[in-house]
Amino acid sequence: MNFDEIRIGMENLDLNKKIRIAVANIPLSDLNVEASYLRRPVVSRSRLKPFSSLLNEISAYRDFNGDKIDLVIFPEVSIPHIWEPMIVAWARRHNIGIIAGLEHRINGEGEAINEVLAALPYRMESGHVACMPVKRVKKFYSPEEKFILENEYLKVPNSKNVPLHLFRWRGASFSIYNCFELTSIECRGIFKGRVDFIVATEFNKDVNYFSNIMEAASRDIHCYIVQVNDSCFGDSRVISPSRTELMNPLRIKGGDNLTFLTMILDLESLRIHQRKDYGLQKDSILFKPTPPGFDKKLVEERFKFGVVDGK
Repeated sequence: MNFDEIRIGMENLDLNKKIRIAVANIPLSDLNVEASYLRRPVVSRSRLKPFSSLLNEISAYRDFNGDKIDLVIFPEVSIPHIWEPMIVAWARRHNIGIIAGLEHRINGEGEAINEVLAALPYRMESGHVACMPVKRVKKFYSPEEKFILENEYLKVPNSKNVPLHLFRWRGASFSIYNCFELTSIECRGIFKGRVDFIVATEFNKDVNYFSNIMEAASRDIHCYIVQVNDSCFGDSRVISPSRTELMNPLRIKGGDNLTFLTMILDLESLRIHQRKDYGLQKDSILFKPTPPGFDKKLVEERFKFGVVDGK
C-alpha cells in the first residue's frame, strides 16, 4: 500500500500545536446523489442558498478567544462537483480549509468518479493567501455502490492502485479516507505514527460497523479521527485515542437544518504523549498508551514537520 506526501504552507506552521475543526451536520438526499450519476446534478438556487448560509456562519464563527475555524469537513458525495471552484475560492478568501466528498461525475469512458476534495489555503511569503485543491478518486467502492452504478450502465473506475495522501498542512499531519476505504486494514495501518488525525468522509447507513472500525482505528493508529456522515444516519463525531469515557468529545446526529459543531484538536499534547515510553504513558488522563510497534521517530518527524523516510 503506497501513499503520496503533500506538503502545503511550509512558510507558516501556525497549526503545529492545535487545530480547530468544524464537523458539518447536513442531511444528504438520495435523489441528489442519484441525479449526479445520471448526469443531471442538482445545482438549483434552493439547494445553494442554505449551503451558502452555512458557509457564511462558518466563516463568521469566533470562539471566546476570537479564534476562527481552521478546517471544516463535509460528508461523502455531499457537494456537486460543479461547485468545486466556488469551494476553493471560499477557502482561499476566508483562509479556512475544506474537506468534502464530491458527488459522482461521469467521465468520457462512462466511469462514475467518486472523489474527495481537500481545499487547503496557506499564506505565502508575500502575505497573500493561496489555496491548493487536491482531489483523489475513491480507492474502494462499496458493493452496494458498485451494484447501483453498474445497474445504471455505468462503470466503476479501476482505482485500487490510486495512492492515499499524507498531508503536511501548516504544521498539521493528516490523511483522508473516503467511506468504504476504511474497511481495509492495510489502508488504515500505513499511517500509524505518521498522522495527528484522520478525516473520514462517509455516506453510510451501517453506523455500528463503522463505529467499531473507527474506535479501534483511533487506538491502533493512535490519532484523532474526525468522522463525518449524513446527519440522518448520524454518528458524526471526533474520536480521541483515550479511555472510553473520554473517547467521544464531540458527537452529533439528526436535524433537518444545516449546522456544524466545532472543537480543538490538541496536536501538541498528543505528540508529547506519544514520544514517551509506556511507563510515563500508562497513568495519563488524556490518552491511552501507544500500541506495539509505534515508531517514535515518526512522532519526531511530525514535531519537525519534515520529510518522512521509508514510506
